[in-house]
Amino acid sequence: MERLGRRLILELMAGILLAPCLGFAAGSSHKPPERATDVTFSSKMILQNGKTLPAGTYRMEVPEDSNTPVVTFLKSGKVMATTHAKLQSQDKKNPYTEVRSLAQGNEQRIIEIRPGGWNEVLKFGPAS
Repeated sequence: MERLGRRLILELMAGILLAPCLGFAAGSSHKPPERATDVTFSSKMILQNGKTLPAGTYRMEVPEDSNTPVVTFLKSGKVMATTHAKLQSQDKKNPYTEVRSLAQGNEQRIIEIRPGGWNEVLKFGPAS
């Protein structure tokens, strides 16, 4: 009988300790799913909303399940800029990441980004 009492106490303690851990794990799953890829700009880039990104490599995050997502550009985990884009599907995957831009003085205005391995193109512009 004494053994049964100890076992019950141990199980209760384990349950008390595990409950908060499960709560923390479930809480982090509320963030909307997203896809991400690295994109490198060889010169200063201007986004459609006027924000600029210096030349360099950025982590680009795009939320899932949106045809007009807010695209986030991060560097070392810090959000550097966000902008709207239009997501356009295509028949085959992009073989590599390609950035298309228009020259504006010493800067480039991003027109579209074709992320490598994706079946989509991100279009940036006034119509986005």
